[in-house]
Amino acid sequence: MLMTTVTPLRAVRKLIPLIPDTDLSRLIAEGFAMAEAEPLILEMIDRDRDAYALGKKRARLEDQAWLLSRSPPLPGFDFTDDRDWSVDLELASGRPRMPAIMVLIFILCRGYYGGFKNREAATMLAESRTLEIVLVNLDLLMPGASTIIDNANAVRIATLEFIVDAQIRQALREGLDDFKELTFDSTKVEANSAIPTDSGLIMGLVVRAEHMLRLLADHGIKLHLPAIMAEMIKDIKNLHKHIQLSSGKKNSENTRAKLYRKQMRLARKACKELAKAYERAVKKLSEMDVRPSKLKAASTLVEWIDVDVKNLSLAISNADKRINQGEKVPASEKIMSLSDQDAAMIVKGERIPVVGYKPQIGRSENGFVTAIIVPEGNAADSGQLRTIVDASLVRTGIVPTVLSFDDGYTNGEDRKHYVSLGIEVVSFSGSKGKSLIPAAEYDSQPYKDARNNRSAVESLMFTLKHNHDLDRVMRRGIDAVRSELLEKVIAYNFSRLITFRQRREKQLAA
Repeated sequence: MLMTTVTPLRAVRKLIPLIPDTDLSRLIAEGFAMAEAEPLILEMIDRDRDAYALGKKRARLEDQAWLLSRSPPLPGFDFTDDRDWSVDLELASGRPRMPAIMVLIFILCRGYYGGFKNREAATMLAESRTLEIVLVNLDLLMPGASTIIDNANAVRIATLEFIVDAQIRQALREGLDDFKELTFDSTKVEANSAIPTDSGLIMGLVVRAEHMLRLLADHGIKLHLPAIMAEMIKDIKNLHKHIQLSSGKKNSENTRAKLYRKQMRLARKACKELAKAYERAVKKLSEMDVRPSKLKAASTLVEWIDVDVKNLSLAISNADKRINQGEKVPASEKIMSLSDQDAAMIVKGERIPVVGYKPQIGRSENGFVTAIIVPEGNAADSGQLRTIVDASLVRTGIVPTVLSFDDGYTNGEDRKHYVSLGIEVVSFSGSKGKSLIPAAEYDSQPYKDARNNRSAVESLMFTLKHNHDLDRVMRRGIDAVRSELLEKVIAYNFSRLITFRQRREKQLAA
């Protein structure tokens, strides 16, 4: 793809020419400057969109080949197509697409605002004077929301990681941080999902599985569920409603238990019917002779139905253990979300648990985020120490003098490893760290400083959560969540670059 010419911000011709001096305008200016300093960013964005477009083209060509293979040949023509659409595809010239620089700018806007589907963010995006200036200077109109989202979502995690790499390189080039002191901590991020209840999960899984079975008719798989199924779903919904309304009332525990037993009896019957329908769907799917794209869509629906039926059986079993057997079901065995299968119950200290994710974050002395990883589930901090530290060291290319952690990261084996690399201070705050680290080292001034300076990471978490909405994600699925959190980190790191340049200018002026 041809590289987009990076155009600096220029005032739009109006009665009083003006470039707004705002956080957003400075952030966008940083995006332009980074694209000029690191042109590979725009190339990677274009390659990501090429890969996305090639996937769509491959699907269209496979459909075309299928249709040709089913069409009777014209007299005198013998058309056979043995091409392998999985390789050697190229994009032809088509409608002009959004320049890569604008994709980068919209990624920064999403990291700054928190998401395009949020009503407030969407309004800000449409009303932004700064974006108006950028688009006019690039001779572009504001794209539609779906176009922006499709282009931004096509950018892969590797490209976002490369942008963070470029930010750290920029900080090193300008001497804004030496990355000799690194502090690490974890936080909880709420998923785009409601807190689950057993009755709500049972109801939601039954309703969704039945709905997807009906949707299969649009793809050529017609299934007939028993007429009683509609009545069972209605009763399961009503029982869920009464279970929720009975909470906090007199004898509510006994009332809720009776209602739950009724709901579970109906849900078991519904689960059996849904499982039978799923088996019929699998059989019909194997006999289908339709376009590859239609077959893929039907296959995806059938796979989702299978997952929902299995999860329904598990939800009924968990409710039975809790209500009838008085057992406490471990969080690892529970279904935590209908909308986000990767979300987990995150319990951190004495704080209120949330359904979501537990990212690990590395911070430099001057507040740059050097790494962010999002493990699956409610992973223990001590098991993530090596992963997050190594990600930071690889990114900075510098062996630090100080690594500082809280008590949850305490890990003797990993501490020995980093001490052997020549790192002078590997500190854990708290009782576990005190028992692990030799007393002479623990009481030394460098270790005291490392423990005292840990409060800076709390400031980072506060800023990320309150300025960049890190406390909640809009997207679902662990890969999408990783991308979203990286976008927030990119916007934050640009803000740090701006802040430190402004401080330097004031010092020089003084």
